[in-house]
Parts: sequence; C-alpha cells; structure tokens
Amino acid sequence: MSRSRRTVILLANPTAGGGAASRVARQAVHTFSGLGLRAFLVAPAGPAAAGAEVRRALAALRTERVRPWGLVAVGGDGTVRLAARLAYRARLPLGVVPAGTGNGAAYSLGLPLDPWEACRVVARGVPVPCDLGRLEFIGRPSRPEFFLNVAGVGLDADITRVYHQGVRRLRGVPGYVVAALRSLASTGPTPLELELDGQVVQLDALLFTIGNGRYYGKGIAVVPPAHPADGVLDVCVVLPAGPADLSTLVPRLLLGRHIAHPKVRMVHGREFVVRARPGATGPVAVHADGDVVGELPVRVTVLEGALRVLGDPRKLCRAAERGNLETRVPGEVTSSRAL
Repeated sequence: MSRSRRTVILLANPTAGGGAASRVARQAVHTFSGLGLRAFLVAPAGPAAAGAEVRRALAALRTERVRPWGLVAVGGDGTVRLAARLAYRARLPLGVVPAGTGNGAAYSLGLPLDPWEACRVVARGVPVPCDLGRLEFIGRPSRPEFFLNVAGVGLDADITRVYHQGVRRLRGVPGYVVAALRSLASTGPTPLELELDGQVVQLDALLFTIGNGRYYGKGIAVVPPAHPADGVLDVCVVLPAGPADLSTLVPRLLLGRHIAHPKVRMVHGREFVVRARPGATGPVAVHADGDVVGELPVRVTVLEGALRVLGDPRKLCRAAERGNLETRVPGEVTSSRAL
C-alpha cells in the first residue's frame, strides 16, 4: 500500500487534558490528511466502550480491504494504556499523540510532546519493538491488565487516586507533589511480600513502583534504570522514612537522582509476584499507567517486544547496555537478596 493511502485509527479520550484531547483529535484528522494519511476517528463515551468502537472501525476498514497503518492514541497515559492493549491484541502498531495532563508514556518512549510533531512522527515513522507489562490478579477471575509505562502498589496507587480525584487542577509536578503529601499524611508503609528469582522477601514499602518506562507524570524519572525495550521490568522501592530522610529524598526523586539514597532499593526481573502481608490496612490497590485496576496479590510479567510503536528507530526505545547495574548506577541492586 502506498503511503498516500495509509489509514490510521485515532482513539481519542474526549475528557483527557481537561477536554483538550477532543480538540487535538479533530485537528489531528486534518494534520494527518496533509501528511498523506487518512484518519478514522473513534471517540468512545468511556474506556469500557473503546474496545467495541475500535473493533467496529476495524470491521468497517476490512470491508474496504484496508489494513490500518496503526492505532493512534490521542490523550494522556490512560488513553495510551488502553490503546496499547487494543493494538497488542489487534497486532497493530501503536502511535501516540500526547494530549493529557502528564504524558509520562511519551516521555519514557522518547516521543515528541508537541501533538503536531507527534503526528509527523506517526506518519513518517516505522514500527519499533517495545515491551509491555502484564498484571494478572491472583485468585480473581478477571482478564489481565496491561501497562506500557509504570505500575504501582499501595501508596503509589493512592497518590494516583488522590491526584485524579482532588488535585488535577494543579497539573504536572505540583499536582503530584500535593497528592504525595496528602497520601503520606493518611497512608503509612505497606507491608509487602515480593517473590522474585525464586526468593521471597518481606518488606515495608512507602513506594513500590514498577517501571517498563522510567518517567511518571511530567518527566519525573521515578524508575531511572527502566527502558521500554530491554526485556525486563525495574522496580523502585522506597523504604519507611522519617521527616529527615524525606526532606532529602523528595527533592532527589523529583530530579531523578534518588536511587543512591539509603532508603531506596532497585531490583529488576522478567516476572515476579507481589502480595500484601498481614498488617496491611484493608485491600492494597494496584495502578497501571495512572488508573487503579485491581488489588493485591498480583503477578507481574514483561512481554518482551510484544508491541510495536511508531517512531524514529534512532530515538525510540533504544535499549542501552545494561551491564552490571551495581557498577553502572551507584546504590542500585540487582537481586532480591539485597532488599
């Protein structure tokens, strides 16, 4: 098929970015047309309707004997996560046009944050393999959830909930700082059990963040070693900390320089299980790319190269040499034994 006849499906979240995504999606249709692509716009009423709407779009295109060039998310991290799941199942490349309040996935993937530059990347890019995280909630008859960027447990999920429910008017870093302070005031460390590499480790965690990508919100590098195309997931654990430790830890975390802090531990792996230990105050929530999707226990696995993302292969998902992480990144550990 010639470039001039390529078709993309745009999946837009009308509420993302305070309604900005709806405007960006309508303009993107014209931008893609000028770039030689036909855009088939899908704007479901909510996430539950997205799968059916995309399937209808695919069916309509099949009647025209058209295979889409890709499924393009127009919105924030939640929309990107939803589109990644649908693209993975439909075996379509994923495109990203950021139009949310945080756009952490775009930061982690190295994609343009400007929507119009992002449209050009989708139109001129090539499909580049990327990893996908999978969450399976043990003992619950539910379908797996997926995350493209970051997932989190306990306080991390509570910060996400508080941010979305109460402080979104403070967008970006200020909003996350306020949400974190409110959550810290009401939520203590979460007693967890981590099963990794055949080892079972018990720990109390203020923060437990799982990174396929490294950035959270507007460029906060919460899991600095993470890379979305290296075949592993990295976990950042913040141990219980008093005011003195937090006064030095929080500024470092906002700058992505926290992994050498004595209250921080880093591990990585391809598959692990996280459970709540006795002493947890009620169910422990799990979030995926900013959406609370379930409760512990959960099995987390990486699907290596499961997704293709449209972009410049020189900039997108370039897997760096991991080497020995203990020497590459001071203070980082590679084994569950070090927790």
